Amino acid sequence: MPSKKQRRRRQKNFRHEYEVVLVDGDGNEIEVDPDERRAEREAKLKQRAAAKPVAGKQKSTRAIREPPLPSWRRAIRRGGLMGGAMLLAFVFLFHNGSLGGRIAIGLVYGVAFVPLTYFIDRTAHRTYQKRLARKNA
Repeated sequence: MPSKKQRRRRQKNFRHEYEVVLVDGDGNEIEVDPDERRAEREAKLKQRAAAKPVAGKQKSTRAIREPPLPSWRRAIRRGGLMGGAMLLAFVFLFHNGSLGGRIAIGLVYGVAFVPLTYFIDRTAHRTYQKRLARKNA
């Protein structure tokens, strides 16, 4: 979708009249017939279409990276790191509440990140399995 600026620029191009001319070797301006230009443009498009074969849905040649099996140990490690970062952010960045309240909210977020990362890993692995099954079928 064109931006407002692009739409205004396009409308401006249509508002102002202009003529397409060619300058010959002597410096004389020669008007170009719009039908002639349109025919040239259509001929170029036909050449391009003929030169380029119509491609359907192309298969990716890149190897699919296998995500590791989901494990709670990895989820605790990664979720714990992210949860610790959230705890520090709540303690040091949000000064509106009491220190105990900020620590409690940070701990809730920290604990919530552990199952979240496990479910993300599980979803990634299931998607990979489905993609393999589709590829082999």
